[in-house]
Amino acid sequence: MMSNCTACGNRRDTMRHCLIFSVMLLTGCSQPEPVPVYVKRTIPGELTTPCTEPVKGRRTEGGLAELALGWRFTARCNAGKLHDIAELTGPR
Repeated sequence: MMSNCTACGNRRDTMRHCLIFSVMLLTGCSQPEPVPVYVKRTIPGELTTPCTEPVKGRRTEGGLAELALGWRFTARCNAGKLHDIAELTGPR
């Protein structure tokens, strides 16, 4: 007399597959949940302070150009610091 696997409906020769799958399903819930480990990385103070902002100059075209170039330098300086912080903290 050949018995059928109730989960798969197959004969006894393939019942071992049903047993393997049932063991996998039963042991999947028995593992404890992993606990996340947070690693605090130190960031130097010079990277967390913003770069100096340009000071308004004369109200001429040359003064406007100096102010624009000053803001460009400040923006690139801050972007560089953010990039360095991203390298220190690693991928997310």
